[in-house]
Amino acid sequence: MNPPGEYSVTGKLCVFPGPAAWSYVSIPDGKVPNVRPGGWGSIPVTVTVGGTTWRTSLFASKGKKYFVPIKKSVCKKESLSIGKTLTVKYSLQYGFFPE
Repeated sequence: MNPPGEYSVTGKLCVFPGPAAWSYVSIPDGKVPNVRPGGWGSIPVTVTVGGTTWRTSLFASKGKKYFVPIKKSVCKKESLSIGKTLTVKYSLQYGFFPE
């Protein structure tokens, strides 16, 4: 069990189509933090994949489903490829949320 505000999901690395394609992992409904999102429906988080940690946000897509973008540099460092199953750990960046 994760401490409050800490989450872990396992999913496949997917890619958005287009000329500036970038990769992401979908976040299941039960793993979306219950906080009021910021701009563009984003939820600021600190993410760890393998031995790499960085700050980003969970972003809402159509249908209010969330995803976490995986940086190209992380994919390279962690030897990730599209379709690979990976574990993404993330925690809320509490300073961003109003009381």
